Amino acid sequence: MSIIDRMGSGMALLRRVLAPRPWVRWTVMVVCSALFLTAVADHRRQVTSARDGWGERRTVWVTDRSVAAGEPITATPTDHPTVVLPDDPVGHDPTGTMARQAIGAGEVVVNVDVAPNGAPADLIPAGWLAVPIVEAAPSSAAIGERVVVTTDGVVVADDGLVVADLGGAPMVAVPAEVAPIVALANESGVTLLRMP
Repeated sequence: MSIIDRMGSGMALLRRVLAPRPWVRWTVMVVCSALFLTAVADHRRQVTSARDGWGERRTVWVTDRSVAAGEPITATPTDHPTVVLPDDPVGHDPTGTMARQAIGAGEVVVNVDVAPNGAPADLIPAGWLAVPIVEAAPSSAAIGERVVVTTDGVVVADDGLVVADLGGAPMVAVPAEVAPIVALANESGVTLLRMP
């Protein structure tokens, strides 16, 4: 007799034993359900214990959706363990303030992300200056986008940040030491190279 035949006859015997005794089936189902609920409760207990192991928690503001630089921020308060928080999270509701840089959905909003007055000056990084750009060819770079500033095929600023749109002419913030060169390059026409 093959293994398959033995299994078939064993199943038939099991059906003959259980068929007249439905209480056995119900008992097995109740025991399995109790084991499942016990396992779920134990898992929840382990998760809670692990979460408590992170230590002190703090309420911070977290973005509801992705926000591009220059767009208003929408955020909700959320409790997070302090050990996983970034430096300098905002201490007030940033909803409605302008984002200084792009913020992903679900990220903790930090002070450097917020442009409190919404003016282009609030988007300029510390130690940088903003220069209005006369583009030789329109780049369509958006506010908050990083760019490389070139003129006549020469890079004059390898890092720039578009901080405003002045009627089709972008205002680009660059490190202070190269700002005069960028302003001078406007005479011959500037090309903004967009970064990925």
